[in-house]
Amino acid sequence: MPHTNQGTRKLFQLCLLLASLLLFPSCSENLLSRIEFNHPGGSFNQAIDPTEARTSFSFLVLSDLHYGRTEDGVYYEFDAFDAWLDDYPDPLAFALHLGDGTAYSLESEYRDYGSFMQGLGLDAHAVPGNHDVRGDGRKLFAQYIHPLTARRFSYNGISFYLLDTGNASLGKVQLDNLMDAAASDPNPKIFCGHIPLYGGADMFYFSLKDPHERALLVDTMVKNKVGLYLGGHLHLTHKMYHYTDTTHEFVSESFHGRTGLFENTLPVWYVFSYDAVSNSITIKRYAVERNDTISESTLSTLLLP
Repeated sequence: MPHTNQGTRKLFQLCLLLASLLLFPSCSENLLSRIEFNHPGGSFNQAIDPTEARTSFSFLVLSDLHYGRTEDGVYYEFDAFDAWLDDYPDPLAFALHLGDGTAYSLESEYRDYGSFMQGLGLDAHAVPGNHDVRGDGRKLFAQYIHPLTARRFSYNGISFYLLDTGNASLGKVQLDNLMDAAASDPNPKIFCGHIPLYGGADMFYFSLKDPHERALLVDTMVKNKVGLYLGGHLHLTHKMYHYTDTTHEFVSESFHGRTGLFENTLPVWYVFSYDAVSNSITIKRYAVERNDTISESTLSTLLLP
């Protein structure tokens, strides 16, 4: 019986991969054939303050807006989200979008994406996703979102590294710069990218494609006080992985919803709250349910290095 269950599970995973390739051919082409090591890489040389005192704060996380997405069943709940944001009782330090703000890297989509980010009323940070780097996508990202597709900033003694994983790879230049910067940065750190890091059987299609690159990233995280890797791209559900007791990965759901056979998703966003006393982050999930109510659930509390 155990062999039968394992075989059924592997068959299901294979069917899911084949369905993904059939349903999202443009995405599969972008991810599987464009791993490159001459990738435009950030230097991560922006100034940080290693003497800044660590104090508690919260920040907003969302991913996969996909402005301009045309598939059947795609929908948004902007009014519900705006009302929630207006009524949220605690201060939010900033907003972080984990990529795929656009569907096809069109300028009209980037205009909507940029307007949304500016309209949050918070300092807004973002990384590019695979849907954001088609054609002139990186130039449009620089025009409407931020001049740099990869960079770092610090807040309350924690360094945030924004990675350009739009080609499902950091590339050698960006990876080398990231490893050097992380090694010389004494702050606790959070890495933020669009493409998830973990490459297990249930995530192979959705993760960074080069296993050596993934291994170097995990090694860098464990050795250099990186408590968390944040990713998006999956849409279907959230995922949590633990590399050590204090080094983790969280993969978020999509901010847009969709009703469909293979992608039946709700509009979802998160609040991450850092507690300076316990040196931990608590993740709360918010979703607009089918009955138009907004649900709230606490997913996990993660210890940081």
